[in-house]
Amino acid sequence: MSLDSLMIRSANLLGAPLKDAAGKKLGTIREVYFERDTGQARFVALEFGGLFGASGKFHPIPWRALRYDETSDSYLTDLTKDLLKNSPAYDREQMNETAYGWSEQAERYFRVDPV
Repeated sequence: MSLDSLMIRSANLLGAPLKDAAGKKLGTIREVYFERDTGQARFVALEFGGLFGASGKFHPIPWRALRYDETSDSYLTDLTKDLLKNSPAYDREQMNETAYGWSEQAERYFRVDPV
């Protein structure tokens, strides 16, 4: 497998569905947050609902809780719908404010072990 086949363009990642382990859509990836110094993806901002059912609230999900599924061309997680719905949620302004501390709050909530 070549390195090129392991990469994804940011344009293809934004708007990608996040599905549960059974393949049911949980939400849509709206943003990806990278660590400035390493370039490593740290979080995705998940929005529940479709175009007209969008909530305007974003749930930061640790990147390490996702895995790419080539068959469905989407991302999968073992996190449950209930866990995600009860996870910390923020509006766009809060997600843009670094002093708000949303990343630390999300890390504490999920406590996902690295894969």
